[in-house]
Formats: sequence, structure tokens, C-alpha cells
Amino acid sequence: MKRTPAHPINPHIRNGFVADFYLSLVRKNSRSKFRSVLEQFLHTQINGKIPENLHMPHPFGILAGPTCTIGENVTLMHFCQLGPKDPWYQGDPNNPTEPIHPTLEEGVYVSMGAMILGPVTIGAWSVIGANAVVTEDIPPFSTVFGHNRILRTTESGPPPVKAYLDARRSLNK
Repeated sequence: MKRTPAHPINPHIRNGFVADFYLSLVRKNSRSKFRSVLEQFLHTQINGKIPENLHMPHPFGILAGPTCTIGENVTLMHFCQLGPKDPWYQGDPNNPTEPIHPTLEEGVYVSMGAMILGPVTIGAWSVIGANAVVTEDIPPFSTVFGHNRILRTTESGPPPVKAYLDARRSLNK
């Protein structure tokens, strides 16, 4: 089992042993009885492709659908849902790759109790507030609360994110 490193911006965001163990089972696509028991215990079910750096400090009650796309350094707090907008529509059978779940770009932080519903895109390094309901696309570097209410959007992010992205760009040159 590979441990997830600390979050690059906030080192206090770390996965516990249970979260890393669960994510390793999901990455291996293991459908063992132990994974089923762990999912029942945690009330968590994540389907689809999982990035290497997914942060779940409190891995309880997290639901993510099979066509959900999650970027690197995304943080999912407890009781958040990444689901379809219409629970009865499960996609076109003639087009199984049709996304009905959200896309979270790099560095998105989803607070506890937030719901992101439908085939929406959440921009890089955005923050979804506690108990927010998001059903529309959100631009990068935004803070969202309530029902699709954008509190603020900045050009290149807050100073810690800007410093991290600048340092990463200088390493790639």
C-alpha cells in the first residue's frame, strides 16, 4: 500500500491509514469482501479512476459515480457527493462514455456535505463550501457557497496557490 503524500498547499491535509488503504483497494479495482465491508463501515463508495494524490482526511460518507473525473491534489471531505443530476437517468446505453457525473480539475477542495450534481466542471483550485449544491460549471480559482453562488473568483489564485504553481512551472523549465 502506497501512502498519499501531504497536500502541496496545506500540509495539515493528510490521509489517514484507513483512507489510504481504501484508496489502494479502489485503485487495484479489487471487488473483495473486505472492500465491501470497508465501504459499508465508511459509508463511502468511489467508482471510476482515482488519481495518485486524492486527499480524504475524513473518508466517511463520500460518494463518487463511475463517470466522475477527479484531478490531482483534490480534497474530498466527509459526506460530500459527486453524483448525477437526475437519479433516474443513468446515461445513454448507446453512448456508455457519456459523462453524467462531475469533473473536478486539479486542486479542488470539496467541503463537508457539499453536493456537485450533473456533468459540470469545477475549475482548478476552486473551493466548494460546506453544504453547497453545485449544478453549474465553476471557473478556476473560485469560492462557491449555497446554491451555485460564487463568492469570489481571482485571476491566478490566492498567494499560496500562486506560489505553488510558479514553483512547479520553474521546475518544469
